[in-house]
Amino acid sequence: MEKEIQQANTSLDFYNMKAARIEDQLRFCSDQVQKLGEERFQKSVSLENTQKRLSDMRRSSHQAKESLEDSQFKIERSRAALLELQIEIERERFKKKRIEEELEVARRKVVLLQAKTEGNSMIERLQEELREYREILKCSICLDRPKEVSLIMI
Repeated sequence: MEKEIQQANTSLDFYNMKAARIEDQLRFCSDQVQKLGEERFQKSVSLENTQKRLSDMRRSSHQAKESLEDSQFKIERSRAALLELQIEIERERFKKKRIEEELEVARRKVVLLQAKTEGNSMIERLQEELREYREILKCSICLDRPKEVSLIMI
């Protein structure tokens, strides 16, 4: 029996050592589970933060896209307005050129009319002078015949 007790004690020691190892393994596993739980919690917090940042980025991206579309629309409107202004400028340049040409034609007519007027006034003066000379040559008595008198100076 002593042998059985000794064998039982040996078995008990063996099982105690095994139990101690299992307890160590259990503590190690428990520590691992705790570490994994902490890591899981940290990762979930990190995931939430990342999801919030992603949501913020999506909102920001959406706003930037709307702003870009708005800017592109404004650019298109500005280009159309610019094109209309360029067309209007070309029309005004054409009108200005036409008016300048008409002004030049009018100036030429003025110069021509002035020349004619000056010519007419010159002709009128000459005709008036001619009448005066003819009056001088008419007989002062009958006022009809030209004088045929010669004056001699002595």
